[in-house]
Amino acid sequence: MRFLLCGLLACILMLQNGFSQAADEMMAKQAADEAVSKTTGKLPIQADGITRLSYIEVFPEYLDEYLKFATEVGAASLRTEPGVLTMYAVAEKDNPCKITILETYASQDAYQRHIASEHFQKYKQGTLKMVKSLRLVDQTPLNPANRLANFMADK
Repeated sequence: MRFLLCGLLACILMLQNGFSQAADEMMAKQAADEAVSKTTGKLPIQADGITRLSYIEVFPEYLDEYLKFATEVGAASLRTEPGVLTMYAVAEKDNPCKITILETYASQDAYQRHIASEHFQKYKQGTLKMVKSLRLVDQTPLNPANRLANFMADK
């Protein structure tokens, strides 16, 4: 009986230490999120946050015009929307008409606000005839602690 009580006490202490460690880690993450939010003005990513790769192919005759729209909407989104955390666009070296954009949103609500924004609607409507194909692929971050701090610096 005494052995059983000692084992039970040891289990309780281990659980308390585990809960304490988990609580400490959660508090540290929350403090880091708050520090990033204060520094950048961006919202911390929530459980329903979105990490997405957008694969876009543009008709060659519209590439220059498309790039102007894309650059404008990316800059406006990062400057004005606290829930838009990343907009990082790249083009393939051998085929610049193939564009990939890494997008992260703090939450589903932040994404809905983004696509309803005036600057996004201007981009969407203005580029409809320019886009040959569009594929949106949601991603799972392998290490969520490695966040890309992407923002537009004031000129």
